[in-house]
Amino acid sequence: MAGWVHNEKNRNVIPRWRDFKQTLQSKELSPIGNTKPLQEPLSPNFHTGKIRDWEATKSVKNAVELLNSSIILEDQVYSAEAASFLRFNINATKPLKDVSERLLFPTEHDDSFIQLLDLDQFDQIIGNKINSLRQCLNHNPFNSISWIELGRLFLIIGKEHAAERCILVATQLSPDNRYISRVASRFFTHTGDYKKAKHILKSNIAFKFDPWLLSADIGISSLDNKASFNIKRGTELIISKNHSPYDLNELLSAIATVELNSGSVKNSKRLFNQSLVSPNDNSLAQAVWAKNHILDLDVNQGIFDRTPNIFEAKAYQFFYSKSWGPAYSSTLQWFIDQPFSREPAAFGSFIAASVLEKYDEAIKISNYGLRATPGDFTLLNNLAFSYLKKDDTVNAQQVLNKINAEGLSEQYKVVYLATRGLLYYKLGQPEIGGLLYRQASELAGKIKDKKLQLFADFHHLSIQLELQKKEEHLLKLDALVKQLAPLQVVYLKDLVKNLFKRLDIDKPINI
Repeated sequence: MAGWVHNEKNRNVIPRWRDFKQTLQSKELSPIGNTKPLQEPLSPNFHTGKIRDWEATKSVKNAVELLNSSIILEDQVYSAEAASFLRFNINATKPLKDVSERLLFPTEHDDSFIQLLDLDQFDQIIGNKINSLRQCLNHNPFNSISWIELGRLFLIIGKEHAAERCILVATQLSPDNRYISRVASRFFTHTGDYKKAKHILKSNIAFKFDPWLLSADIGISSLDNKASFNIKRGTELIISKNHSPYDLNELLSAIATVELNSGSVKNSKRLFNQSLVSPNDNSLAQAVWAKNHILDLDVNQGIFDRTPNIFEAKAYQFFYSKSWGPAYSSTLQWFIDQPFSREPAAFGSFIAASVLEKYDEAIKISNYGLRATPGDFTLLNNLAFSYLKKDDTVNAQQVLNKINAEGLSEQYKVVYLATRGLLYYKLGQPEIGGLLYRQASELAGKIKDKKLQLFADFHHLSIQLELQKKEEHLLKLDALVKQLAPLQVVYLKDLVKNLFKRLDIDKPINI
C-alpha cells in the first residue's frame, strides 16, 4: 500500500533552503536589531570599505565585491550600480554579466518555478547553473554565496558529497553570515548530522542575539528528540520586544512547538498566535500542522493571502479540506521550491497514488525525490506501489529489493509487508500475498496502531475484490469502513469511491 507517514506528531521548524535570490526577497536576511557589533566579512563596516574601494577604482574585482556585500545588506543603490557596471564591462565574464542582468531585471529571467515535469529539461537547467557558478567561482573563489548555491544544486541532483564540500567551504569563508549558517545547518539536518548542524549555528558570533539562528537550533534539537538549551534565551528575545514580529516568527513557532509537545497547550496557542502576526511560509505551515492539535488556533484566510511562498501550508490546507487536485498542485509547487526535501515528494506521491490514482505522476515525483534522498523508504515504497498498480511487477520488484527491511521502523515494516503482499498477488501467488498482508495486519496490531492495521486489511480486501467480487468480501469491507470512519481519515471516502468505481459497484458510501 502507498505510504505517507506524515509527521503529525513531530513537525519541526527547521530553516528553509531556497536559492539566495528568493531568500533575499523574503526579508530573512535583513539586519537584526539589538545585536552586538559584528566585525565580520559581511558587516556594515566591511560594506563601507567596499564602497570606498569602488569609488576609488571602478574595476571588475571591486564591482564583484561590492555587489556581494550590497546583496547581503540589501543596499539596492550600490547593488544596481555594481550590476550595471558588470553587465556592460568587456572584462566581465559571461556568468557575471548573466547574474548582473538577472539582478537588474528579475521578472524577465525568473525560472524559479519552472515545472519540473520534463526530467531532461530539469537536468539541463541544473547543469547550466552549475557550469555558470563554477565559472563565477573561478573568477572569485572567495564568494561564499556562490559556494552555497553550488552546494544546493549538487544536492538537488543527488551529489551529496560534492554538496558537502561546497557547504564546508562556504562556512569557512563566512562563519558569521546568517544565511550561510542557516542553510548549512539545513544541509546537515538533511544528512542526519544534527550535531554538526547545531555546531555551525552556535559558531556564528550572533547566535545568542539572532532569533533566526536560535529558532533553527530549537527546531533541529526537537527533530533530534533533544531539548535545546537555548529555549530560555529565545524566550528572553521574545520578551525584550527589540525585534520585529517578522524576525521573531520562526522563533515563536519553534518554542510553541516545544510547548505543544510537552503538553502546554495554552502557552503553545499563545505563542503560535503571536507567530501568525507576521509569519513566513515556514511558521504558517507549522501553524496549519498545529491546528490539528489546537483546533481554535487563529489560522485565517487573511494570513494565507498576505504570506508568500506558502506552498506547503496550502498543500495541507487543501488536503484537509478534501480538495485533492489543488492539494497535489500545491505539493508540486512545494517540491519545486524545495526539490531536495523528501516531504513534498512523499506527500505528493501519496496523493497521486492513493487518492487521485495518477500512478504515472506518482512514479515521476517519487523518482525526483529519490535523487536527493536515494534510500528513503516512503519514496521507494510509493514508487513500487505505483508500478504494481500499473501491473509492472518487474520494476516494482527491483525497487522493493532496494529497501533494507531489517532497518525499518515497525510502522514502515507494516507498509512494506503490505506492498510486498500486493506484489505477490500481481505475480499470481495469492497464498503468499495473503500471508504477507496478514503479517502486516498482525504487526500493526502488535504495535497498537489501529489505523494502520485497518488500512492493511482494507488494501488486502481491495485486491481480493479486484480478483473476485465475493459477497463475503464486500460485507467485510463494509464492516472495515465503519471501523475506519471514526478515525477521521480525510481521504477514506475517496479510497472507497475509487475502489467501487474500479469494481463497477453502484452502492452508496455511508461514511
